[in-house]
Amino acid sequence: MIGMAVILGSAGCWNKSGKALVLENEHIAAREIIATPKAEQIVSSKAPAPNEEEKPRELGKDEIVVETYVMKKDARGTSRDPRAMSEEQWIVKVQMIEDLRQLNVQTDKLHWDRVKVGDRIKISYRQGKYTGTVWAAEID
Repeated sequence: MIGMAVILGSAGCWNKSGKALVLENEHIAAREIIATPKAEQIVSSKAPAPNEEEKPRELGKDEIVVETYVMKKDARGTSRDPRAMSEEQWIVKVQMIEDLRQLNVQTDKLHWDRVKVGDRIKISYRQGKYTGTVWAAEID
C-alpha cells in the first residue's frame, strides 16, 4: 500500500533544477504555545451569510501584506507572525533564472546563513505535471 502511494505520488511530478537569484532571506520565529481555551471561554462569532459579499477594507497605518497575510508591521518574523509554525523557519525567496518563477525555499539555518541577497544558487524542486505547483524546493 505504502509503495503504491509513493509510486503514484512520484508519477505526478517532474524533478527539475536550475540556477536561481536570491531575492530575500527571512527568518520566522516559532509560534508561542498557548493553552487551549475551555468551552465556556469560546465566544461564537456570526458567520457572514452566503449571499453577503465581503468588502475589502483599507490597511491601517501599522499593517502590511506579506504573501496574502495581513499583519502588523512589528509582527513580521516574530512568533506573532500568522505564518509562524511550531518550529522556527528559515526561508529563502528566489527567482529562477530560466523562467523567472519565484519560489520560497524553506531551508536549514546553515544554508540560510550562507546565501546572501543577489547570490546565484542552484535549486532543485518537484513540479506537478498537471497543475504546475512547486513542491519540495531545496538548495543544492
